[in-house]
Amino acid sequence: MTTPKFCRIAIIVDDMAAFTQQVGELLGLGFVAPSLDKEFSAIHVTFGEHGLEPIQVLEPVPFAADGQLIEVAIDVADAEATKQKFLDAGYKPVVENYLPAPAAHEYLFGRDFHGVPFMVCTAGDNEIQMRVDGPFRELDQAPVPKIGSVTVVVDNIDRIATDLERLLGMTFVKADPMGMGERAVVGDHRVRLVEKPASEMLGGVEMPLASIDFMVDDVEAVRERFEAAGYPVKHTRKLKSGGNAYYFGATVQGMPVLIYPAVADSEMIGG
Repeated sequence: MTTPKFCRIAIIVDDMAAFTQQVGELLGLGFVAPSLDKEFSAIHVTFGEHGLEPIQVLEPVPFAADGQLIEVAIDVADAEATKQKFLDAGYKPVVENYLPAPAAHEYLFGRDFHGVPFMVCTAGDNEIQMRVDGPFRELDQAPVPKIGSVTVVVDNIDRIATDLERLLGMTFVKADPMGMGERAVVGDHRVRLVEKPASEMLGGVEMPLASIDFMVDDVEAVRERFEAAGYPVKHTRKLKSGGNAYYFGATVQGMPVLIYPAVADSEMIGG
């Protein structure tokens, strides 16, 4: 596995049982409740190799006070060294999460960093923790369907891209904004940044999270399921690699979704 690279995204949901059931039906995703998170009575967490981590808040917690997007987690070579870079740049973690299995911390930085909450973790640590409960593959090795990338809206692409390269080693190339804004960049780390959001396209979407992009084997069958569930396509992009990418906007409990065929994965992340 190379670093830095997106490894998971955590979002708030209102009803965990209903969310996981409907997302399972639409996308074919399965979820488990990590044993570590059962120790926290204020939240209910589920997760999967696909990279989606819904969190239901049962009691008020500070890290969930700013809205739907809890974290965009990035695997790095060394979380401690990366934390120090953030500290040197004037950013303090808002959450320090200890993982007992690898005996390591992961660090959540808040929205004072360009409006986007990023979690940094040493590559492999999260999977080591999850394997306490059973087999668990890293996102790169996980089967489709799974998250292929995430799209966040930012005020200034150039400023945040510069900081992400300086602090995390993330580099970007020009990308199609998929109808979500006027300008976009992406990288093989699987994070897309969009600038000047399209209000008509993102109506009902709670920014900064504009989209969770899922790669699937049969994109047309998944599209049909979403449309049958009452989520019409808002934007279509024909892909050079074959097939189409479809953006639905806000779907199950507000989760913004884009789907694309797995064969087009390299194209979608700037390849």
